[in-house]
This record gives sequence, C-alpha cells and structure tokens, in this order.
Amino acid sequence: MSETAIPQPVNAHATASSGPSLWQAVLWRALVALAFGLVTVFWAEPGAVGLCVAFALYLLALAGTEFLTVRALALPRGDNRRLVLLGATALLAMGAVAVAIFVSDLYAAWFAAAALAVLGAAELYSALSKSAGTSVLRSDWIISGVLGLGTGLLLPFFIQAGPHGLLGVAGGGALMSGALWTLSALTMRHDGGKAKAQ
Repeated sequence: MSETAIPQPVNAHATASSGPSLWQAVLWRALVALAFGLVTVFWAEPGAVGLCVAFALYLLALAGTEFLTVRALALPRGDNRRLVLLGATALLAMGAVAVAIFVSDLYAAWFAAAALAVLGAAELYSALSKSAGTSVLRSDWIISGVLGLGTGLLLPFFIQAGPHGLLGVAGGGALMSGALWTLSALTMRHDGGKAKAQ
C-alpha cells in the first residue's frame, strides 16, 4: 500500500504542534498563580501600595498567560469561547492598570474582584458551552472558573481586613488554581509524550 492511500487529517501539523505550546501556556499560568500565592503567604505587612503593586502584577501576568492559552488552543475566529476568553483577558489587563492608578485598598479590592470574577465566568462559559465537549481544558475550566468567581465574589467582603486580608483571600484562590493548572499541564505533557512514543 502506498503512502498516498493512508488518509491524513487535514490539520495534522496543527494538532502535532499545538500540544506542547498548550501545556507550556498552562504551566505558565500555574507558575504565575503559585508565585502570587506564595508572595501573599510570606508578605506580612504589604500596605496599600504593596497590595496594589501585587494585584496589578498578578492581573497583568494572568492576562498574559490567558492570552497564551487562547492562542495555543487555536480556537476558530467565530468561536464564542475565543471571544469570551479574549474579552476576559482584556478586562484583566484593564483591571491591572486601574489597580496601579488608584492606590487604595477599596479600589484594589473592587477592581481585582471584578477582573477575577469575569475571568472565572468566562472559563465557566467556555467549559459549559456546546462546543467545549472535546476541549482538553473543559474540566479544568470548570474548577478554575468556580475558584476565580468565588475569589472575586469574596474579595469585597474582606476590605475591612486591610491589605493583608485581601492578599490572603486572593492568594488562597491563586494557590488552589495554581495547583490545578500545574497538574493539568503535567498531565498534558505526559499524555503528549505517550502519544509520541506510540
């Protein structure tokens, strides 16, 4: 049988090349979340300025990793998930800028809460949409979406706790999501390695 008789998938090259970049993007997301979470654990007295700098850097880095993930997924332009996730990415970046401009516990809590809640809602939407059945990130989006939405909804209730309390709430959510995304990235890398070996 000649090689031309074997049917080849139309996007065989795209499938082969998108795997490693997706797990790497997910791993970057995990590292950002874990780094932020660890900073919040060991930073005893951040103050308003420290809180705003930490939130701004976290939201900006989160926006960058989310953009990398959407790019690695290579969702079609007409796919609603792509639009929703990129919209959430833009709001994360705008939230980071707003937190950096308004140096205040109150504004930092509300802007960060809105940005994280929007990201969580976008991930839940992406996981539960009709076209998400085949997505490798579906179950991770559900858990991460609940964590992001929960963190965003809780933050405003801890404004009176001050910068340390706000960082503690956001950092707790970040550590949990960081552990989730680390496991997801390593699983994708392992499955990709097994597929190549076969």
